[in-house]
Amino acid sequence: MNADVYRLPARDVPIIARPEVCVVGGGAAGLAAAMAAARIGLKVLLVERYGFCGGATVAGLSGTICGLHSSGDRPEQIVFGFAGEFHDRLQRAGGAAAAVKFGRTKLVPHDSLVWKETADALLRAAGVQVLYHAAFLDAFADEAGVVRTLVLQCREGTVAVQPTCVIDASGDAEVIHRLGGQTTFGANGVVQTPTMIFRVGGVDMPRFLELDPREIDRLAIAADQAGRYRLPRHHVYLFPMPNGREVLCNMTRISFPDGTVPSGLKSADLTFAEIEGRSQARAYATFLRENVPGFADSYMVETGAQVGIRQTRSIVGLKRLENQDVLKAAKFPGAATFSAWPIEAHGAGALKIVYLEDQTYDVPFETLVPQAGPNLIAAGRCLCAEHEALASARVTAQCFGMGYAAGAASGLLVREGLKAQALTGVQVRDWMQVKGLKTAEQR
Repeated sequence: MNADVYRLPARDVPIIARPEVCVVGGGAAGLAAAMAAARIGLKVLLVERYGFCGGATVAGLSGTICGLHSSGDRPEQIVFGFAGEFHDRLQRAGGAAAAVKFGRTKLVPHDSLVWKETADALLRAAGVQVLYHAAFLDAFADEAGVVRTLVLQCREGTVAVQPTCVIDASGDAEVIHRLGGQTTFGANGVVQTPTMIFRVGGVDMPRFLELDPREIDRLAIAADQAGRYRLPRHHVYLFPMPNGREVLCNMTRISFPDGTVPSGLKSADLTFAEIEGRSQARAYATFLRENVPGFADSYMVETGAQVGIRQTRSIVGLKRLENQDVLKAAKFPGAATFSAWPIEAHGAGALKIVYLEDQTYDVPFETLVPQAGPNLIAAGRCLCAEHEALASARVTAQCFGMGYAAGAASGLLVREGLKAQALTGVQVRDWMQVKGLKTAEQR
């Protein structure tokens, strides 16, 4: 036996559930998938490693719903469906601020606690079985490639789930990867940089709201060049929180000293990113307090529960969303969702933003279907997409749309006996209409 390998002893694992649909991951895509599947009458289990839903937008404190609005001189909400429903519920609960300008489009800052509460309430009302503090470990398929068993690590130990259909909404294509499915990793192994997002309180909001964001960028550049602070990122985002007293700060850029980007799939890399991210967050908070009007009495409230990861694995699907599909506003029949969000690619040395002027592109449903696995669908940022296309399609509103389409499609697998690789977006769209599920275009 290899001296560097330890063979785990065989053991029996208790089977705790046999749902019709098991959704792995409770981010925007996983929540939407679970809701759609439950709304068409399926027995659904949602497993999530944290004690709450929200994924990167909550655990990573990204704190904004991006992708709801058009791009151009007069941005307006164009994406509805489940994304619009969730936004409206957040707003009624006081957890969503008014949409604010983001370059040529808009986004909606939200409160993370209200996000969690809203997700809990929706899942409870839909009858979804939720298992928090359950980390996905492994998956096993039969000779035909049908996923039969998922292995989870819960607080009480290792357990198994045997679903009829699986939706991989892990963000990292974890289920598909463990099954040996094909995945890609960024552009030739280079992914977008992580960011540690943080909130500051004690801000003079009227003065802050008068600031030109470009002036904050100029101040950051001058302070960094003068060596007064270590501020590696100069194009920064600051957004007013719904409570009217705090500001959400998306300012940091995390890379190794040699310029390479930490991987969201390696614990050692994530450890570096967490520590480096908190260090940068403190430096940026000090810079704001000492240099930017309105921040003289500000203080850092918190950072994300984890560093924000923009990109890891992407599946190799039946279709790939290409960079040119985004740039040329491509349309596809039966699309899972659509978007006007720019290509927003955060690199180790620069930020690239390309806006879609008065245009939208479609995300094909087939980008969610892996090439193997008759009862397996993906949803969220692990869709099959080229590097820069993913830098647009990965945002919250579109993850809601992808998840809702995946959840609807699970009904065709469970109730109609179809195979995932035989599905088309048109079939899924028609099924959604028959079952009364609104698409992203429908209010």
